[in-house]
This record gives sequence, structure tokens and C-alpha cells, in this order.
Amino acid sequence: MNLQQLRQLVALAETLNFHRAAEKLNMSQPPLSISLAKFEKELGVQLFMRDRRQVELTAAGTAALPHAVRALFHIEQVKAAVAESVLGSTGCLRVGFVGSATYSLLPKLLRGFRSEYPSIDLALEESWTTALLQKLTQREIDVALIRTPVLENFEAEIHVLERDSFIAAVPSPGPFADRSSIDIRELRDVPLIAHPLTKVPNMRALMMLMCREAGFQPNVVQEAIQAQTMISLVQCGIGVALVAGVTSQYSAANVKFLEITGSAHVNRIGLAVALPIDRRSRIAERFLEFAVSLET
Repeated sequence: MNLQQLRQLVALAETLNFHRAAEKLNMSQPPLSISLAKFEKELGVQLFMRDRRQVELTAAGTAALPHAVRALFHIEQVKAAVAESVLGSTGCLRVGFVGSATYSLLPKLLRGFRSEYPSIDLALEESWTTALLQKLTQREIDVALIRTPVLENFEAEIHVLERDSFIAAVPSPGPFADRSSIDIRELRDVPLIAHPLTKVPNMRALMMLMCREAGFQPNVVQEAIQAQTMISLVQCGIGVALVAGVTSQYSAANVKFLEITGSAHVNRIGLAVALPIDRRSRIAERFLEFAVSLET
């Protein structure tokens, strides 16, 4: 039994005429008759009653027909699934993301991407930039929404989606609470909350550079990986946090966000999508194309 024989069975059952069935199958009548006769011989039963006037299904043919129709349907479904997978319109996409992407970028991307590609399942994983890039190069995730700049050398293609700036989260009430901006040099003796160098080296290195170029060594009294945790520590009065500007969308009592002046590096941060340089899926390519299209 093969796919061609199933199609011939269904075509003849639908037309009950060898000539019309052959036309439907784009073949001549004699090969159709020979093929179906072989099929019946393989099965050991007669599927059609034939005479010069008409063709009729036998009881065995009637029983076989719905199964043949279902088999052809599932074969077409398999073909469609394979084709959609090659085109990147179905399957599963593993997306890693940093916490600060949840304020605006991630919701915007997920809503639009799910609407555009409803047959693609999304598996989400939150982490920090360095860990996400490691997972990406090890193929544990397919794409990553990361914080830039990336100072380390990873085998990843990075596309910046949103530009951002450092801002200062200060306690309110507090000595800076009546301000709208603060010069980086005013943080010389202020207790600071910063990202840990071992987990978030890029943001920490950039903060250190800003402070050193302003002429002082930052007084880091507490470290935290996630911006939300840093804001909570500011609320507790532990110190001032230098965080990404998008963090100001976080609603926090007793915290005020100030523009930072006096540094050429304050605008060097952002959010980006990262993919492996090679051997990436068509679905990941679809996500990249969609993400970039939102920013153009």
C-alpha cells in the first residue's frame, strides 16, 4: 500500500468512473485500472464492483474509504507542518530576557509576535545579560533580549532595539529629592547600590568608568542583580542606585528618578536582541525580523 494507491482509491470512490478518476489524478485510465487491481490483490479483497455500465464500492471498499481519506488528510498535515517549520511559522521559540526588558520591550514584542505567529509557542526565561549570552552560544535558548553595551566577546549577533540612559534612583524624602537632575560628581561620597561585577559586568564597568572619569572611586555599599531589587533597596534608604532609564516606569513609593549629567557615557546603554551567529532556526530569524521591524 502506498500514497498513490490511497489517492486512487479515494478518487475512484468519489467519481465512480474510471475515466473521470483518471482525469482527476492526471493520469490515463489503463494504468489506474492496473494499479487498483494490484492494490486489491495486496489487500486480498475486492474494493470495487465493475461492469460496463457502472462502478460501485464493495462492502470492503466502503469500510476502507474513510480510513483512506483520514490517512491522506494526516499526510497533508505532516507536509504542512514541515513546510511551516521550514518557513518559521510554527514550532517553539526559547526566549531569554533581562528583567528591565519587562517594562516595555518584552510585552510589546510578545503581544505583536503572538498575534503575527499564533502557531509558535514561546518558552520564556529570565536571567542577566552575561548568563543569557552564555546560554545562547550553548544553544540552550534561541534568542535573548539583553542589556547593552556588551563588553565581552560572545559569538552572537546583536541588534540594538532601544537606546537608554543611566538615571539615579534616590530616596524621597532625601537630600536630592527636590531635584530633577544630579551631576555625577555629586555622588562622590554617596552610598551607592550597584550591579555585581561577577553577574552584570557591563553595567558595573560602565558605572565605574563614569565615576572614575568624574574623579572618584564609587562607594558601593550594596549589590543587586535586578533593577527592581535595587529600587527596593533605595526605598529602604540604603543608598542611591544607578539604573537604566526604563526603570523609571517602575512605580515605587519613596523613590525619585533623576537625570544624570556630567558624563559622556550616560547614554551608552540600551536593550538589544541577540541571536547565535550561525545554526539558528528560521523561527529565531522570524523573531529578529519582527523585533527590528517594530523599531523602524
